[in-house]
Formats: sequence, C-alpha cells, structure tokens
Amino acid sequence: MTAMPILFAAFAGLLAGSFLNVVALRLPRGVSFVTGGSACVSCDSPVKPWDNIPLVSWLALRGRCRSCGTGIAARYPLVEAGTA
Repeated sequence: MTAMPILFAAFAGLLAGSFLNVVALRLPRGVSFVTGGSACVSCDSPVKPWDNIPLVSWLALRGRCRSCGTGIAARYPLVEAGTA
C-alpha cells in the first residue's frame, strides 16, 4: 500500500477543517460562508492566498496576522489537524 491515499485523505481533511472554521466563524455573524474571501478578525485585512493554506500558514506565521500581528486562535489549526 502506498502513502498517496493517506496523504490525499489527510489533505482533504485539512481542507474540510478549514471550511468548518469558516462556517463556524461566519454563520453566527450572518455573513455568507460561500462568497467572500477570508480576512483578519482584528484588522479586517484580506488574507492572501498563500497565507490561507490549512495548518501550514498558521505555523509559518507563528499564529499571527501578517498585517497587524494579532494572534490567531489555536482552535483554527486544531480543527484542521483534527479533521485531517
């Protein structure tokens, strides 16, 4: 058995976890979770595509917004990792 199916499933899980985070953040606020890009909850700066890679970006940015430096809650990567 090769590692490819496992890696694919893990990546799909990371994506699913990222989507769950978006839904959990936007749904209570009445904001569409289908349209619109991600933004920092503190400074409202749009998140660049390369800063929106599940788990990897949070680690690379050391859990901080690139624009304002505000901390990003650890629950985001934990949900992503948990679904992976």
